[in-house]
Amino acid sequence: MRTCCQVLTARRPAGAALACVCLAVAVFASATPASARIAAGRDDYARASLQAVGLTLDSREGLVESTTPSDLGAGLSASDPPSEAKNPMVAMLMSVVLPGWGELYTGNTARAKGFMTAEAGIWVGYAAFKIQQGMRIEDYEEYAEVFADVPEGSDGDYYQDIADYIRNEGEDSYNEAIRAEARSLYPDDLQAQHDYVDQNGYFGAASWEWDNEARFEHYRDLRHDAGVSRKNAFYMTGLAVLNRALSAIDSAWMARRHNQGLEDDLAARVILTPDVSEDSVGGRVAVEFSF
Repeated sequence: MRTCCQVLTARRPAGAALACVCLAVAVFASATPASARIAAGRDDYARASLQAVGLTLDSREGLVESTTPSDLGAGLSASDPPSEAKNPMVAMLMSVVLPGWGELYTGNTARAKGFMTAEAGIWVGYAAFKIQQGMRIEDYEEYAEVFADVPEGSDGDYYQDIADYIRNEGEDSYNEAIRAEARSLYPDDLQAQHDYVDQNGYFGAASWEWDNEARFEHYRDLRHDAGVSRKNAFYMTGLAVLNRALSAIDSAWMARRHNQGLEDDLAARVILTPDVSEDSVGGRVAVEFSF
């Protein structure tokens, strides 16, 4: 009995006491003069208790580990079917559609979560920058209406022109620049000059003049801020493309490794981290190798 307990302790420390007690019950049951039905019931109970900790009595060597442990299993047996081969091209296409999908296909859940989290962060950032851009456009349009008498509903070119000139008419004005341009284009044709100014100048209801230089400069700053938001949203789409490219390469590599049956100890991991600040957006790409 001591020998059996020592074997149990070496292999199953948590179940050693239970196994020894069950063996004692089984030996005691066989030695008592009780009925055959009671002895058989105790034997069944002992076998069930031993199987619960991955052991069996059904062996010529006596008490040994079960070859098919149930809940505490030690992996697949030799008769288990091999894992299914993965198509690298399919993995790539899946990652192009949704980064991380190809990694899920190859069974790399942790890597899939990384790419999917990056993708979600990228599009959340894109939406935030687009909303910010719209709010900043509304800010500079309202500002121009209040401090430069700009008509409501003007087009984008008009808002650009009033950011370049403090007034439409007079010294250093937009219309003066248009007249100079007309003279350079049609030096010997006065009628063509007048027609050019009429077509490209701002007159009447389209006139504007900023209250002062400070208002004019602040309007330019507001437009600059809106432009920064627009650029940041565009950069986020670039990060989305990069994330797909990295995921496609990674998933195809994981599919090939899966098919070759390689271990994970030589794996590499690609990490894409968006880097967003108030005035800029970018990202960091890191490749980690473990040996």
